[in-house]
Amino acid sequence: MTKSFYFLLLLILGISCSNPTEKQKTAEEKFQKKEITKLDQLEFSGSPQMIIKTAEEYKQYAKKINYNYGIFKCNMSLIFAYNATGKYKEATLIGKENDTLINKIKADYFVCLNYANVASAYSYLGLLDEAENCLNKALVYNEKLKNGNDKYYSLGVIYSGFAFVEGMKGESSPNLDKVQKSYLKQLSALLQVDENDKKMTQKKNAQLSMLYLNLGITSSELKNPQEAESYFHKALDICRKYKFTNNNTPLFANTEIARLFLDQKKYDSCIVHAQKAIILEKKSSSPEIRSDLFQILYESSLAKGDRETSGKYTNLYIKLNDSMMNAEKRGINAPVKVIIENKEKEKNSTVKNVIFISAVISVILLLCGWLFWKRRNKKLKEDYEKLIEKSKYVNQNAGISIKNTSNNDPANILLNKLNNFEKLKQFLNTDITLNSLASQLEIAPDQLSEILRQYKFKTFNNYINDLRINHIVFLLYSDSRLRIHKENYFVDISGFNSKSEFMYAFRKATGIPFSYFLKKIQKN
Repeated sequence: MTKSFYFLLLLILGISCSNPTEKQKTAEEKFQKKEITKLDQLEFSGSPQMIIKTAEEYKQYAKKINYNYGIFKCNMSLIFAYNATGKYKEATLIGKENDTLINKIKADYFVCLNYANVASAYSYLGLLDEAENCLNKALVYNEKLKNGNDKYYSLGVIYSGFAFVEGMKGESSPNLDKVQKSYLKQLSALLQVDENDKKMTQKKNAQLSMLYLNLGITSSELKNPQEAESYFHKALDICRKYKFTNNNTPLFANTEIARLFLDQKKYDSCIVHAQKAIILEKKSSSPEIRSDLFQILYESSLAKGDRETSGKYTNLYIKLNDSMMNAEKRGINAPVKVIIENKEKEKNSTVKNVIFISAVISVILLLCGWLFWKRRNKKLKEDYEKLIEKSKYVNQNAGISIKNTSNNDPANILLNKLNNFEKLKQFLNTDITLNSLASQLEIAPDQLSEILRQYKFKTFNNYINDLRINHIVFLLYSDSRLRIHKENYFVDISGFNSKSEFMYAFRKATGIPFSYFLKKIQKN
């Protein structure tokens, strides 16, 4: 009896252990069907924090059953989520972990996307050589793929990465021809993707809408306005057709078209697109873009001779910029303790970002980052060049001339007095106030404020500060010997009472930091 029992027990154990390969295969199939499917669904419509939590949990289980492909896929989800939340260093570390798994799995398409997503993280960290190296590795695996949607879609992702890296290489003056060449390769790849299902159609066209937007901006900078306009309209057409309402492509496209028409002096068309962008901006709440739109509407209305509308947008522009600058000052002066507390709150909170496409989100983040970076550097450069152009005549042509008024008109008399005040540079007096200037001009303070608002579109403080800033800009432009001085020197001769006040006023008046302007004019 005892011998029979042991024989039966050994027989059962032998049967259960006789086919470990089949048992492993079953575990892997269950993991792929349940855990990997769940991660794909989360990337499609979940929050980055939830993806991180779930991917880390599933990754431990994949390790437990020794499933390398499962670990790799969990890591891809982590890289995606880390990029979405700005944790680029963490994304690169997970990417290195995946490097050790690549030879253990057979999934060229996912390896290709893995390297493209890691390249995105390196790009945002400014490690462009590493980013380019990852993109070249992605190309190697892409070449192994058979012709089809996987090959062409991932190729589009890769070339968008190359465009971003190429733009970052040139800092404020990228090689636009090379950037455009990468974008056109991306376009060629995407146009070969068949729209054989709803998900692929969305993925392809979401990427295409951002691509056409970036091609439009690049063409505009290359002085090809008709080509740029065509690309912008293609981006808008795709967004309308597929109802892409959760991204900012329509806002950016309408803003860029308005800017394009302003340069071409097509003011009516400019106003139409700028007003469309104003409506779209309310949904995304982007004050920097709103500021640009107010400026575009002010300039186009003024060019049309619509003084009332231009005055309206001037006041909105000044009010918004005051609000933005005050917010920036509060941010700079915030106690370190408060900053740490806020960061901790951000870390512990769940951000509800609805992501409608899994793989394409990394592309959109990359393109948006490139767009914002390029717009910022372009605007700094444009503001600097405008400032230099303005400095050529600002002191020689100070003052305002009033048409259709007699010399005895009270407003004209007061404006002539203001012109004299400006030419004598009395605004450099640190003690100047609204009351003291009104007394000097023999007018009531509230009347002086109204004259400044009506003819200068400025408050008294903005008027005085702008005169001081224009004076400093002119000095630096006209006398190269002054460029050797440090920032404090210009604070002392400008009439401001403190360095922080001077820096704040300079940024508000010119749109660029004084340190940027000083460095640029020293270099040029």
